[in-house]
This record gives sequence, C-alpha cells and structure tokens, in this order.
Amino acid sequence: MTPDPVPLAPPVTLEWVVEAWVDPDWHGEQRDAEPCPSPGLPRVVPLTVRSVLIGRTSRSRNIHPEVDCSPDNGVSRRHAQLSTDGSRWWIEDLQSSNGTYVGQDSGPLPTTPLTPGTRQELREGDRIYVGAWTRLVVRRATEEEKAGQA
Repeated sequence: MTPDPVPLAPPVTLEWVVEAWVDPDWHGEQRDAEPCPSPGLPRVVPLTVRSVLIGRTSRSRNIHPEVDCSPDNGVSRRHAQLSTDGSRWWIEDLQSSNGTYVGQDSGPLPTTPLTPGTRQELREGDRIYVGAWTRLVVRRATEEEKAGQA
C-alpha cells in the first residue's frame, strides 16, 4: 500500500521585491579603500516571506540571507532584517559592524545609523544603505515580475 501523497504548499503570491544597487555616491561617503564595482542594473530579489535577512553568506556558519550582499565586504553576515505585515515593511539593524542607514530618494545621503534592535517603518521612497556600496529599495512587484513567478 502506498502512502497518500503529501499536499503541495499553496503558491506564494509575489507582491514585493527588493532591488539591490551598487551606489557609487554611498561608496564615496564611506571612504572605503576597495574600488567601487560598476553600478549596472539592480539585482531584483522577490520577497516571498514575512521576515527577510540581509547579509553575506557564510557556509561554515550556515548563514544564507534572502538578500545576499556577499560581494560587499562592508556588509555583516547577519546585517539587518526586513519584516512585513503584508502591507508595510520595517527594517532593523542586527548589530552590524558598519550600521544600517535609511534615507529618502530625493534627499541627501543619511548620516545617522539606525539604533540596533529597533525597527523603523519604511516609507515609500526610502532607501536602505548598508556596507561600502549597497543600496536597497523595497517596492511593490510590477505586473511583469508577478507574471514571471511560476
């Protein structure tokens, strides 16, 4: 007798993404000795869970962040956490070495890091800055991005 098949998990609806950018202006403010990579186009990461780790991969420590910023050595392995209630997003610094900064897209670069362990709600147009050159933008997925999800 064969066991009953295990039901598949319901499909996840893609509503949000995070864009990961190389930001030369942020790099210039950090005065990092390493050269800034070429900006290019952003990497788009689907946000399909309510809590998302931002950081760098470490196989030896079993750290596999959903938003992997491994090319930027200024990002801590467990740098920050994004969380949502489905309609709003919060960012929390996880006691990173170089801090997590939030600024508006039309304003100057931020100069004051978030207080570790304190969540800050993201507003539309907010930019998250981590590491030596990484800028993150949380936004609603486009119809094309939603359609690309199988």
